Amino acid sequence: MEIVAKKSNERYQTLEEHTQWVVEEALNQIDPQILHKVSTCTGWSEQKIRDLIFFSAYFHDIGKATVEFQETINNGKKSYHPLYGASLLLHIKDFVYKDIGENNLLFSIVLSHHSLFPKQYDSANYNFTFLPQYSVLLKNYSSLYEKTFNEVCPYLFEFKEIKRELYQKYVDISEKRLADIQSCFKFRVLYSYVSGILNLADWLASARFTQTKPTTTFLTLPTKENFVTHLTFDELRPFQEELSSLDKSVLVEIPTGEGKTEGSLLWAIYNLYNQNTKIIYTLPTQTTSNKLYDRIQNFFDKEECGLIHSTAKIFLEKAYEKENGIVDDVFQSDFLISKSFNKPITVSTIDSLLKYFINIGRFNIATKNFLNSVIIIDEVHAYDFKLMGFLKRFLELCQEYDVRVCLMSASIPNQLKKLLGIDTYPLVTQKDLFAKKANEIIKKEMFLDDDLESMMQKFHEKKNVLIIRNTVKSAFQIYNELQTLGIKSDDMILYHSTFKKRDRATKEDLIFEKLNSKKPFILIATQIVEISLDIDFDVMFTDNAPIDALIQRFGRVNRKKSIERKGEIFIYQNKNIRPYTNESLLDLTFQTIQNGYYELGQYVEWLNIVYDKLFEDDTQLKNVKIRLFDPACLKYDATIKQLHGIEKSSDNYDLRDIEQPKNDYLLYDDYMNEEIKAKDYFEYSISLPLYYEGKNKENIHPIDDEKLYYKVLKLDYTLDEGITLDVDNQGMKELGA
Repeated sequence: MEIVAKKSNERYQTLEEHTQWVVEEALNQIDPQILHKVSTCTGWSEQKIRDLIFFSAYFHDIGKATVEFQETINNGKKSYHPLYGASLLLHIKDFVYKDIGENNLLFSIVLSHHSLFPKQYDSANYNFTFLPQYSVLLKNYSSLYEKTFNEVCPYLFEFKEIKRELYQKYVDISEKRLADIQSCFKFRVLYSYVSGILNLADWLASARFTQTKPTTTFLTLPTKENFVTHLTFDELRPFQEELSSLDKSVLVEIPTGEGKTEGSLLWAIYNLYNQNTKIIYTLPTQTTSNKLYDRIQNFFDKEECGLIHSTAKIFLEKAYEKENGIVDDVFQSDFLISKSFNKPITVSTIDSLLKYFINIGRFNIATKNFLNSVIIIDEVHAYDFKLMGFLKRFLELCQEYDVRVCLMSASIPNQLKKLLGIDTYPLVTQKDLFAKKANEIIKKEMFLDDDLESMMQKFHEKKNVLIIRNTVKSAFQIYNELQTLGIKSDDMILYHSTFKKRDRATKEDLIFEKLNSKKPFILIATQIVEISLDIDFDVMFTDNAPIDALIQRFGRVNRKKSIERKGEIFIYQNKNIRPYTNESLLDLTFQTIQNGYYELGQYVEWLNIVYDKLFEDDTQLKNVKIRLFDPACLKYDATIKQLHGIEKSSDNYDLRDIEQPKNDYLLYDDYMNEEIKAKDYFEYSISLPLYYEGKNKENIHPIDDEKLYYKVLKLDYTLDEGITLDVDNQGMKELGA
């Protein structure tokens, strides 16, 4: 009788067949340059690491050669084959990590290759019986080793079955030994690299079994020559040419809309080690990530492109269903590969990238890919001090492991460069691009709410008008007041964060439709449009905001910087500082910006003046560093040490400095609508501050549904306005975007 490894599509895969496939796939994952990097970091020889990978793959499923596992093939009972198999490896001393005594890495990797190490076995049944056929598999390792490496196997392993009580005790104390590791960072790299290869090889071997093997390496190694044939312009700019031959980490400062994306991808292509190297491109928001994911398919094969953020699966499912008619196993397999940065080029939010490397979830495949990546971090200026603290530690890790990074910004203050430690990076810029002019700036010593006539006038002059408020409540008020003054609802769009996720996409499509028409309109929005939308207006009215946020808003007017189409930007004083927490930064911004028609380079000068003055104040600097930046920077190290380098932590890092955390809710009418299926609830959900939930408990509708992930709110809602509450309500409409 042959031992079955798994059943798929009514076919049975033997354990011997599966093992050989996993070994083959695992060895194919070894990249010589990354193997050398791991060897240098950990002190293990390259051959020793290669052998650990081979034997981890060979023995990872030996626990399936048990009566208990074979019964699961037909009856579906739960079994713990990693636990069973690892028991045979206890007496192998060839892969002991120096800081953990008898606890060997081969044992640890096999024990944890399907789940977290090792707490998942707290309630496991340690009674298991190996089938007689398993002894053949144990004997065959040396012959497969010789066939694989073309040399005699230097290992003679001793296998002993261990009594239940002794084995259970050993598993219990193994975690305690991990706690004594003095250098958990080196252990983490070695464990993650080998485990990542094993897990990925296991996936790929299973994909081979089902004939749906996804793309994990570049089909053809990209070249500059091929890349430029896909560009929409005829000639590379000087800064793009410079980036296309730079083989180190770099800081790029180029104005918005001048080709930073193309330049960074040329840099990434030049820094690819080989077809195994990954490109990771990060952006601040899900919307910008989605749009770049669509865009990069103009330069790379679609099968080579991946997308990672908290709602990426929804976005990708829609696109796949539109193209193929149904979301099938092929999509599920490909998404499983994609979500751990396995695709040759992955677009990700910065939050997802950082969380993967602060030890959330099954990080080992992601860490293995991180070691073999070149990374682009766009819009660096868009992050608050807390997230920048996390980013600083991440950049230090990149430098330590020789992972090259391209940081990009239209404008990042010198003080923040020093804080992040990137002031020593080579700087690529192009001065003539900063000599362009786009908009005339007009400061007004009044509140935006008191100048509605100016907005009406610009609209009647046939101009597209953008109004940016700092809170949902104030945007909602302006929208209603302009309607009262005679502006038709068809001529306005209200856009903020408190719309259903599906409706936000609809609103975005409508905004672009209006911009492409010749009929003028008014967009009333919150700071949500600073980065997420590639929009271009004639005139803007905006609340005052931090200088870097304002510069982002400036880029939404006369985006092409046309002299004939000079834009106008009106900046108003704030009634309160919400949602920003630093009043000094707001005051310095309003004082520093001057009226006039300036070159883009002047914006950068203002930026540095504001931050130089802000950081002159020791109280301000200490507040930034002690409250936000330093704790975030130290969080990574503290977490890794607490988790012994390899365990899982909960997703509770709060990467950003957000005054009021948010939650996703479902509206009662959508829950009761029989045409809306449970799988679509996420699309219909709305992200609202938790503060709102506490202040409006009467709106939380009790639902007796254990499978429902969302709390259900009974609130009025329209596509035009979102949640329709009284404008005097002091709940969520005061809170941010």
